[in-house]
Amino acid sequence: MILWLNGPFGVGKSTTAQELCRRLPRARIFDPERVGWVLRRTVGAVRHLEDYQDLPLWRSTTIGLAGRSARTADPLIVPMTMLKEAYLHELLDGLRERGNDVRHVLLDASPAVLVDRIEGAGVRDPRAWRMDNVGSYLTARRGLRTFGDVIDTDDLDAAEVSDAVEAIVRDSRPL
Repeated sequence: MILWLNGPFGVGKSTTAQELCRRLPRARIFDPERVGWVLRRTVGAVRHLEDYQDLPLWRSTTIGLAGRSARTADPLIVPMTMLKEAYLHELLDGLRERGNDVRHVLLDASPAVLVDRIEGAGVRDPRAWRMDNVGSYLTARRGLRTFGDVIDTDDLDAAEVSDAVEAIVRDSRPL
C-alpha cells in the first residue's frame, strides 16, 4: 500500500510518517522532494520553475520510483503537500495504474491552529515560507478533502494523529 499524507506545510506530515515507521516494521518513507532536488541539480530543468511539481518529469519520475519502492514497504508513506488537484490526480492515478493500492489522507488544520503550529515550530528559515503558503492551502483545501480520508488535527497531538492514520492503514488491509 502507498499512503500519501497530504496537507499544509507544518501540519505534521513528516512527524506522522516517522512515527508510523516506528510503529509499523515494514513501513518506509518515500520523499518526492529528493526527486525534485536531483532534477534541480542534475537536469537543470527546474531552475526556471518556481515549483518542481510543475515539471512533468518530476511527476512521472515520482510515480515510477514510488511504485517500485512500494514493492518493499508496507505501507510506503509519502509525506508530500500537493495542492494542485490535477497533479494529485495524475500522481495517484499513475500509481494505481501500476497496480498499487493507494490511500490519500489529508491532515487538515484550521487556519488559526496552522498559524500557531508554524509560529511555534521554532524553525526560522522555513517558517516564513510556510506562512506564505497558508493561503494556497486554504484555497485548495475544499477540493483536497474529496480525495480520500481527512483527519482534522486541531485537537489531536502527534501521537493521536498517528493513531488515526494507523487505523486507516489497518482498516484498508484485506482480512
